[in-house]
Amino acid sequence: MNKQNPNGADRLKGENRKKSVLCSLALGLTTLLWPVATAKAAVHGFNFLNPMTSTHRTLTLILDFSTCVSPPDNPNIFNCQEQDATGKPAGTIKVTVSSIINTDGTCTTNPLCSFTDHARYEYTLDGGTITVADAIEWQGQTTVTDESGNAAYLGFSKGPITDGSGKYQNISGTLTMRWDMNICICLFDLDEA
Repeated sequence: MNKQNPNGADRLKGENRKKSVLCSLALGLTTLLWPVATAKAAVHGFNFLNPMTSTHRTLTLILDFSTCVSPPDNPNIFNCQEQDATGKPAGTIKVTVSSIINTDGTCTTNPLCSFTDHARYEYTLDGGTITVADAIEWQGQTTVTDESGNAAYLGFSKGPITDGSGKYQNISGTLTMRWDMNICICLFDLDEA
């Protein structure tokens, strides 16, 4: 007599088949979704393989040169207002020109002279500070003038972020600035721990 036991070996084979199918589905979904999940996480700065990595982001500020003032006792310091990318007040910057590297020879009488120098930037922003201890600036004035007789000039600067406080504590990265006669665009490339 050959009786099948529904609670015996046949039942175990069926259970194992169900588990095998479920495992295959889970593995297939994981394989399918893993690239999407890791790509989305990378955009937001998270790394599944090393969750202690930093977050990368950029911060753009706008400096209007018409807001800059220098203390009467030190013309090498400029205090200016910063705006966010939408034009709203975002804080201040203190620029300290520490040493001239090279000049076209007109800087004592012409504030728009061509030069290269070392400068320190100290930003006081909502929630903290960012310091660039040593950036190199370059500015060049052209001989071409507009209809009002103003000569155009352009400048740029770049330096590593050396310190931060408040919500900018433990950041690193680079500040790059580009300016023309009136406006400076300050682009922070930040890595936050």
